[in-house]
Amino acid sequence: MNKLLIMAFAAALLTACAAPVSNERNEKIVFVTSESFYGKLGGLKGADDKCQAQADGPASIVPSGTYLAWLSDGTDSPDTRFTKSSHPYVLPDGTKIAENYTDLTDGSIQHVINIDPTGKTVGQNLFWTGTNPDGTTAQQLQTCKDWMNPYTNARGMVGSTGQTSTSWSSYQQSRCNTIPNRLACFQQ
Repeated sequence: MNKLLIMAFAAALLTACAAPVSNERNEKIVFVTSESFYGKLGGLKGADDKCQAQADGPASIVPSGTYLAWLSDGTDSPDTRFTKSSHPYVLPDGTKIAENYTDLTDGSIQHVINIDPTGKTVGQNLFWTGTNPDGTTAQQLQTCKDWMNPYTNARGMVGSTGQTSTSWSSYQQSRCNTIPNRLACFQQ
């Protein structure tokens, strides 16, 4: 009987350890993708699909839900397409990056966005944005031709996993077809 009880306890403990991050307080989860992509993302929809696939992946610890890329094109941006949450934005480990959408877009964040959907901390990396820190579209010439078909010299704005100032979203420009970068994904 003791062995059976110990085995049941061990199974329950393993299940609890492997469970996805709880989202009981309506927090919005933010992560960077574990993969990098060239600037031809298939537009905003293609980028959103990449975020959603990572969130739904078998190794993901993030809660289920809709995830969109922090990405702008010549028409839409996080400011026009995101649900502007009044709840905190947090990393998969629970670290807060912003109190709410207003705080997220006020020019700086509280912590770097440096954890992928599996819970792994990533080093200094860049992620495609085409987005100003206030959630609006950067200049159209900084969106890899709307993330569809970048030509040889096209550039896109990138953010940095190592920054909390405005550079978290607008760190520098990157060549669209020669340097792959990650995506920052936000739960809606």
